[in-house]
Amino acid sequence: MVSSLSPTSPRGAILYVDHANHLTPLTLTYHATASRHLTSGRSDVIPPSTSVEVDSAYCPRCLTCCDAASAASLGVCQKDITDEGSFVASCKDCPVCFAPVAISIDAVSSSASTESTTHHLVCHYICGHCRWSSQECGVTSNADKLLEYPTQTDASMEKEYVAQRQTIISSVSRELELNLRQRVNDKNKLGEDIFSSVVNMWGQKEQDEERRRRMNIGSYTQRAGSSVLGGQSWSLETLEQLLLEKKKELASPYISSDPAVSSSRDFADRIDIDTTKQQMIPTPQQTAAQKTITTTSPRFRSDLFPLPVTYRSRVSRRCIAEQEAGRTGILVKPKLNPLEGDSSLKFGHGQWWKKDSSAVQMVPRIQLCRHETDSSRQQYAVLLKIRNPTLSMIRLRLSGLDEGDSAKIDARELDNVLVDPFRGTFVKAHLCTPEITSSLAPTDWFTLDNTEDSLLGKREDDPPEIEEWNALTALSEGEDNSKLRVVATRRDTAWVELILKDAAATSDGDGFLAVPMSMHIEVGNGSWEASLIKHRDLPGGEMDLVTLNAVALLR
Repeated sequence: MVSSLSPTSPRGAILYVDHANHLTPLTLTYHATASRHLTSGRSDVIPPSTSVEVDSAYCPRCLTCCDAASAASLGVCQKDITDEGSFVASCKDCPVCFAPVAISIDAVSSSASTESTTHHLVCHYICGHCRWSSQECGVTSNADKLLEYPTQTDASMEKEYVAQRQTIISSVSRELELNLRQRVNDKNKLGEDIFSSVVNMWGQKEQDEERRRRMNIGSYTQRAGSSVLGGQSWSLETLEQLLLEKKKELASPYISSDPAVSSSRDFADRIDIDTTKQQMIPTPQQTAAQKTITTTSPRFRSDLFPLPVTYRSRVSRRCIAEQEAGRTGILVKPKLNPLEGDSSLKFGHGQWWKKDSSAVQMVPRIQLCRHETDSSRQQYAVLLKIRNPTLSMIRLRLSGLDEGDSAKIDARELDNVLVDPFRGTFVKAHLCTPEITSSLAPTDWFTLDNTEDSLLGKREDDPPEIEEWNALTALSEGEDNSKLRVVATRRDTAWVELILKDAAATSDGDGFLAVPMSMHIEVGNGSWEASLIKHRDLPGGEMDLVTLNAVALLR
């Protein structure tokens, strides 16, 4: 019975083999300039195929860029620099929902008595997603000076008032930033004092031990124990007693001595907070985020401060094999400004990189067009679609992989194969027998013209040979051996038929069958000029070929 895969399950994939025999989708594969092999861009493979260098960094909120050295020393977005006389605050994230926060100046009312109500302007951080405000943690600044410059109807006075208000807003924003830094420093002061005391204690102990060795007197620990414990000998019991006394002397910032707080049974009924008590206790994610800026763990929501935004790095990738050969091997080189290439600029639209050697722009792409399986007879019928992505002609052919080359693919690579990098889909597969792939005779040479922009012309239907292609007919007719055959070609696209007879069945129902194959591309005579590979004059008039291996995953 012939059965095809259900639409919900992966129908299969085509993976490319790099110089380290790593299986990688074409979207994560690179082709270095004038290189005769591919390079995997995956970071989870061992050994890695690429080396990474940090070129620059940028803030994901405001897109401010800086060099790698500044990003390493700062780590977070810091824009507290006057820009034409105005203060620009650094980016912050909400400590509750981790969304971006903004600086807002709002009016608050304070009633000294039931008869009089006073209004004030307060500058604070506010989250537009969860409505968190830095007033909860006490990070605010007074903005009452803005009341001195109300809106004027006179145009000449209004222009002067706008400039004054802008100056006041910059000053208030700076005070808000300084207030946040002061609150964080005060929060960290206790932890820093404890750390300094520990360092000083061990420094003093080291000096005393060095002095004891020079003067040949008793141990420092023995003298310390005798002086502290009234001449008693040092033992485990005395050490525990001493630790208990020291623990009582230190006021722990994590554990309160109030029984109403330390009691876990009626904790929610005794603490003086709002009715939504459980929401006022920080979550583990919020606590971990606060530990990046403070040394003490927050106990309540009022202890949460706005979080600084960390820089994101922009990296360059180099091929390790090319570097070992003495070449640069640059695969990806980003630009310094992350906005370069954006359509909001006047020029350079789409030019995001200084260099981008992605294989999708250079290597012919092989796709599974149709795929049918006869599980009872262990036969597969596959229709492959090959397309030229370059602006030059490519002459190539497909063939099976030799037994020696098939042995180079590690079976452990197939235990967890990445087939969809965008969805993060991994599957398990196993290699078919080497006799099947080695018996696949090469196809005839076929030519792929330069690529055409599909957006400029109308969409065309597939050739009649492809429309009439049927897996049942392909499996029933022909020889009993596996074969590769060119079905049709049209301009920059070709269709190749792959028939597998007596293929090994998968041991697992969810497993895939991995079928290695080779793609031989001619270099020279006008073929694949976009790759910049230098043509080699071979003896006997042989064709200069570049062989790229691929693996078809079938079920």
